[in-house]
Amino acid sequence: MPPNPERRAQLLDAAIEILGDVGVGGLTHRLVDQRAGQPPGTTSNYFRTRLALLEATAGRIVELQWQYVAVLQQGLGPLTRETLAAMMTRMITDLGGANGRRQLARYELFNEGVRRPELRPLLSEMQSGALKSAALILDAAGLDPTEGQVGELARLLNGLAYSNLTFTPDQPGMEDPAGLIERFLKTVFG
Repeated sequence: MPPNPERRAQLLDAAIEILGDVGVGGLTHRLVDQRAGQPPGTTSNYFRTRLALLEATAGRIVELQWQYVAVLQQGLGPLTRETLAAMMTRMITDLGGANGRRQLARYELFNEGVRRPELRPLLSEMQSGALKSAALILDAAGLDPTEGQVGELARLLNGLAYSNLTFTPDQPGMEDPAGLIERFLKTVFG
């Protein structure tokens, strides 16, 4: 029987929740089955190994992240420097619920890649895809970014989002996230 795409997505969404809630050490096929409300063995039928589950989960995180970005973009209208800044501000401050959990899961995978070299090619591919998509968004906003500028901005945004996930939002320097994003854009793009 061919795999059911809806069930596959349900399993991966459960894996993302687990990564965000308890970390990579708690991710098991059995726990994914339980969290997704599926019979025992369902996850292992879709993803035979833990590595296969981690790889598929990383792909799902990327897919969901770009769906989230598309929704933000639609809500802001045509991309300009101003709407881009508003979108980036939302991305680093809207870290509750599913978005925050997805970001935590993403960082869990990157941290795991430090200890598990077999994950590094996947994580590199995941980051490369994100950078290409970011370049398209920046280009659509009229910024004509270089590869280096895209990388700089991505590292800055990743750092801010990680900081906002791990520290209180009222930390010094985060009183005005929109102003901070505007200063980043000005520093990187002039």
